[in-house]
Amino acid sequence: MKHISFFVLFILSLFARSQTCDIVLKGHVCDDDNHESLGFAFVKLLNDNRLIQTNEKGEFEFSGLCKGKYSILVQHVGCRDTVFEFDLNKSKKISFHLPHNLNSLQDVEVVEKKSDEKVPQTMQTLDAKQLDKVKGQSLGEQLKQMNGVTTFNTGSTISKPMINGMQGYRVLILNNGIRQEGQQWGNEHAPEIDPFIAQKLSVVRGASAVRYGSDAIGGVVLVEPNNLPDTASLTGEFNSVGYTNGRGGVGSLFLEGNFDKLPGFRWRVQGTVKRSGNIKTPDYYLDNTGVEETNFSYALGYHRKKFGVDVYYSQFNSNIGIFSGAHIGNLTDLYAAFNSSKPEDSLAVFSYEIKRPYQNTEHELVKAALHIHTSQRSRIYVNYAWQYNIRQEFDKHVPKGSAQYDANKPELDYRIGTQTAEVYWEHDYIKSFRGKFGAQGLLQKNVYLGRFFIPNYMNQSYGIFAIERFVRSRIEVEAGLRLDNKDLQSYYYIGNVLQSPQLNFQNLSYNLGAIYKPLSFMKFNLNLANGWRAPAVNELYSDGLHHGVAAIERGDKNLKTEYCLNAIGGVVIDHKKFRAEATAYAYEFENYIYYNPSNQPELTIRGAFPVFNYTQNNASIRGGDMLLNYQPIKHLEVKARAMWVRGRNKDLNIPLIYMPSDRYETSIAFKFGDIKLFKESYLEPTFQFIDKQYRVPVNSDFVAAPDAYYLFGLNAGTTIQLNKQPLILTFSINNAANSVYRDYLDRFRYYNDAPGVNYTLRLRVPFVLYDKH
Repeated sequence: MKHISFFVLFILSLFARSQTCDIVLKGHVCDDDNHESLGFAFVKLLNDNRLIQTNEKGEFEFSGLCKGKYSILVQHVGCRDTVFEFDLNKSKKISFHLPHNLNSLQDVEVVEKKSDEKVPQTMQTLDAKQLDKVKGQSLGEQLKQMNGVTTFNTGSTISKPMINGMQGYRVLILNNGIRQEGQQWGNEHAPEIDPFIAQKLSVVRGASAVRYGSDAIGGVVLVEPNNLPDTASLTGEFNSVGYTNGRGGVGSLFLEGNFDKLPGFRWRVQGTVKRSGNIKTPDYYLDNTGVEETNFSYALGYHRKKFGVDVYYSQFNSNIGIFSGAHIGNLTDLYAAFNSSKPEDSLAVFSYEIKRPYQNTEHELVKAALHIHTSQRSRIYVNYAWQYNIRQEFDKHVPKGSAQYDANKPELDYRIGTQTAEVYWEHDYIKSFRGKFGAQGLLQKNVYLGRFFIPNYMNQSYGIFAIERFVRSRIEVEAGLRLDNKDLQSYYYIGNVLQSPQLNFQNLSYNLGAIYKPLSFMKFNLNLANGWRAPAVNELYSDGLHHGVAAIERGDKNLKTEYCLNAIGGVVIDHKKFRAEATAYAYEFENYIYYNPSNQPELTIRGAFPVFNYTQNNASIRGGDMLLNYQPIKHLEVKARAMWVRGRNKDLNIPLIYMPSDRYETSIAFKFGDIKLFKESYLEPTFQFIDKQYRVPVNSDFVAAPDAYYLFGLNAGTTIQLNKQPLILTFSINNAANSVYRDYLDRFRYYNDAPGVNYTLRLRVPFVLYDKH
C-alpha cells in the first residue's frame, strides 16, 4: 500500500499547478533575404528551455504558455542564430525572419544535425504527433503511414518494412545513427528495435548507397531519438497502450536530465514492456500468436563548446509465437490447408501462452560517438558501435524417441557479433558548398548451434565516400562517390569435408541529385544513382527447414553480384490550404536476387512444407505514389494517398513475384476548437482499398493471390490540459467492419485470414519533475 500511495502522490504532483496557462504560440520561420520557409529549424523557448523543430513548412507551436515576456532562440544552418523577444498576452501567430549569415556557429555548440539536411531523394518523416496515432504497433506498421512504404509480413505479429517494392537487404535501418545488424536474413526476422526510443521516424526513398552503404538500394529508415537535454532539468514521458485484439498492452517510460552542478553532462534512461496473446480473425483465434517484449536503453553525453562525447546502450528482448496451424504433418493435410478457408485448429481459444513453435531474440547495441569542431564551419565525427544478436528458433515438436532431449533447447541457434566504425569530416557552407568525406568499416562473425540452416561465416567490409552539395536559394545540387570492398568467408561441411569458400566483392557507387524551387510553394527533386550488393549468406548457402516461416529454403552458391541503376523524382506543392506530393521511380537490375516458390512442397520427418529457392534474373521495378492534402475550412482536412508498383522479370518476360498490389487510402479529419480542458481534438475516419495482385507469374505460387479488400478505420484524439500538465489521448479502430481478407504480402496467407477488428487506446504523459528556470 505504501508503494501505491507514493505512486498516487507522484502522479498528483504532476498536476499540481496553481496558475492557468493556456496560451498557444504558433510561429513561422523564414529567411529574411528571400522569405522562403525554413524547414527543420531549431526553436528554443529560453524561458523554460523547451526545444522543438519546425516542420517542412517552417511552422512550430508552443502550448501551455502563461502571460508574460518571452525570449526565443532560432537556429538554422546558413543563418545567424537569433534571439527574438516579445510580450504574450493571448494566443497568436508570429513570423520570425532569420538573417542569412555564413558564419553561423559562433558560440553555440551544435551537435550532429542530420535531420535538417535536405536530400535529393524523396524523404518523409513521422513526428511525435503523427506517432501518437500508431504507438504500440511494430516498427514496420508505423512506417506504413508514409508514402511508398508497406510491409512484408509473416503472420499477424511480424512485419518488415518494404520501400518502393523492396525489402530485406535492400532497405537499411539506422538505429540512433547506427546501421542495424542482426539475423536479418529471414523474412520473418523483424527489426529488433523498440519503436518507443524514437521521437521521429524518417524514410529516405531511393538509392542512398554513397552515404549509407552499397546495399541501401531501396531506401533508408532513420530511427531518431531526441537530442539529450542541454539545460539543468529532469523531465520524462510515460506512454501506455492497450488494444483488444490480442488483449495486449504496452508500457514505456523515459527519464532524462542535465545537472546544473555538472555542466555539460546529460543523460536518458528508457524502458518498454509489451505483452499480448492470441490474435483473432473475424471468425477464429490464431493459436500460439502471443508476443512478449522487454526492452531498455541508457544514454549519457558530455558536451562542451568545441566537442561532445556520447555513449548509448540498448537491449531488445522478444519472445514471439509462430502460428501453429502453419506447421502441418503430411502433404495431404498441407494441400488441404492451402485450399481451406479456415486452418485445422480454428477452434483454438484465447491464451497468452507461447509454446512451440516460437522464436526468441535478443539484440544488444553499444555506441560511442565523438564530435569535434575543427572550425566554426566544420566538424569531425567518430562513431563506433558493437552489436550482438542471439536468435533461437524452436520447432513445433521435439525429436521423437529422445527422452533425454532438453525441451528448452532450440533447433536453430544463431549468434552474430558486429563491430562498425566510421569517421567523417563535415563542413557547412563554404562559398555555397557543404559536404562530407569519410570512411566506414564493418567486422562481423556469425556462429550457429544445433541444426544446420546457414553456415558459420565472417564478413569484413569497408568503404570510403565523398559527398558535396552546392546550395543556392532556388537550387541545390549534390554529387557523391563511394568505393566499397567486402570479403565473405563461410564454413560448412559437405559430408565430412569442411568447405570454406572465400568471396570478394568490390565496386563503385555514385549519385547525382538536385532540388529546384521555382516558387516558394513548389519544389522539384531528382536523384540518379547506382547501387550494388553482394549475395547474402542465406541466399548463397541456406539449406533446410526454416521453422519461423514454416518453409524449406535453399540457396544458390553460384549467385553473382546484384547491380542497380535508379532514378527517382518528385514534386511537392504546398500552397495555402493545399498540399500535393507526387513521386515516380525506376530501378533497372542486373542479377536481381529473389525468393522463388518451387513447383512442389516436400515431406520431411518434421512435417510437410512449401519449398523456396533463391535465384536471380535481370529485372526492373517501377512505380509511383501521390499524396493530396486539402483543408477547405479551418476545422476540416481531407487526405488521399495512392501507390503503384510494377516489377518485371526481364529475362523471362513475366511479372516479379511478391510485389505490392495497388493501394488507395483516404481520410477526413474533423478538427474541433479548444473546449475548456480539451485541446487539439480531432476525429478522423479512414478508408483503404487494396487491390488484388493480378501481376503475378502464372502458376508460380502454392496459393493464388487473394482477392481485393476494403478496410475501414477511425482515429480520434485530444489533449487534456490540466493547468500546465498535458495528457495526450488517442483512440484507433482498425478493420472496423471486421472484414475477412488475406493480404498478398503475408507469408501466412496460405493458412489463415488477417486479423479482425482491433480497438486501441493510447495515453502519453510528458512531465517535468525539475527545471532550473
